Parts: sequence; structure tokens; C-alpha cells
Amino acid sequence: MNTRNYKKDVSDQGSMKGQTNQNFGYSQPQQFQDGISRIQEEMMDPRNIQPDSMFVNFSGVLECGECEDEESLRIEYAIKYGGDDWTYLKTSNNADDAEPSGISQLSTSRNLHSRNIVWNFPFECNFQTKNIFGWPQVVVRLSGPDFMGRSVAKGYGSVHVPTQPGYHERIIRIFKPLPISGFTGFLGYLLGNTAELKNFDKVISSGEGREVTRVKSVGYVKVKFHVTLVNFDKFGYL
Repeated sequence: MNTRNYKKDVSDQGSMKGQTNQNFGYSQPQQFQDGISRIQEEMMDPRNIQPDSMFVNFSGVLECGECEDEESLRIEYAIKYGGDDWTYLKTSNNADDAEPSGISQLSTSRNLHSRNIVWNFPFECNFQTKNIFGWPQVVVRLSGPDFMGRSVAKGYGSVHVPTQPGYHERIIRIFKPLPISGFTGFLGYLLGNTAELKNFDKVISSGEGREVTRVKSVGYVKVKFHVTLVNFDKFGYL
């Protein structure tokens, strides 16, 4: 091969390579970068993110109630839930609380026509879960002074948090455990040690021993809920 012709061929190939880089070397990376940007935007869009958990937020108020002929009562609540999939989400307002619970002030009825006692005691709770088993419930305990001014249990009750979002009103039926016999009941009345449930929140929420516990209905508590559910439709529950 002629050396002059070989140099010419190499020169022509180099010029074509430079022309290729000039035509495609800059435009192709820019188009590729635009495509990557669009993909990243789609991935960061919350509507395109596949959730791995459901969230339950509810707030409300323990408004009022009655319990036999009691004129002064305080209400105590505990929110119980079951299953390992549930996580109690703490906020700055309840960072020190191991479990959501609270106790109200002592309220007195001033109504001459009924024994309705008003507390208006608020509550709020947030949960994260992957399963609806162990749906949270509100367990309440009513207590008040006896004839000697000692604080004793007056009744218990529970209600599950509504499973639909929005505003709801519920009535908690209050019951009271009965003593084993009339003598033990009278003795407990004198000593301020009436029949009551130890660890009432766990006993009532689990239902353990309920079939052998004698109780009687003594009143009610009215409670209001505001419920918000997040990602339940993504898991096929709504």
C-alpha cells in the first residue's frame, strides 16, 4: 500500500470520528440526562411510592356519662392494641408516655334532673401498622369518693375505635364487678376495698376471665371520635 494513500485514509477516518463526536457527543448525553431526571421525578412523586405501612390517627373527647347515683366522678382511659405489627407513634406531647393513657379531673353533677357528669376530657393517638389484627380500643375506668372520701372504683367499660374515617359518636356501657358474697361486699364497703379489676386495661381489652366474672350494668360514657386512615386503600381495606 502506498504510504501517502494510507495517511489519507487515516486522516479521513479521523475527520469522520470528529464529526460524529460533534453531532452526537453532546446532544446524546443531554437527552439521556433529561430522561434520568424524569425517572427520578416519577420515583420521588408520593403518588408513585408503594407504601409499606398503614397509619391510624384518631382524636376525640370523653364527653360525659352517668354511673348509678354518683354525683362526683373522674374518668381514666387507656388505649390498648394487640399484635406485633402495631407501633405507637410518639409526638412531642407524649414523648414520655409508654402507652397512651390519661386521667381526668374530678367532676361533679349540678343537674337536679339527672346524674349526668361532664368531663370533656380529650385524647389523641397515632399508630403505624401492617395488619388490622389487634385494632385499638379505648378502655375506661370510673372512680370517685366513697362515704369516707376514699377514691374507689365505680365502673369499667371499653369500645373499639371506629374503623371508618370521619366523625363518630359512641356509647360505652359501664359495668361493675360484684363481690363474691354479701358479707365480703359489706366488709369492702366499710374498708374502702370494694370489688375491682386489677390491671383493668389488660383484663378488659383481652377478655381473660370475663366468663367467670359477675358484673352488673351501672351507667354509660359518651365518647366522640375523629378518625383518619392513611394507605388503607393501598392494602385493599377501603
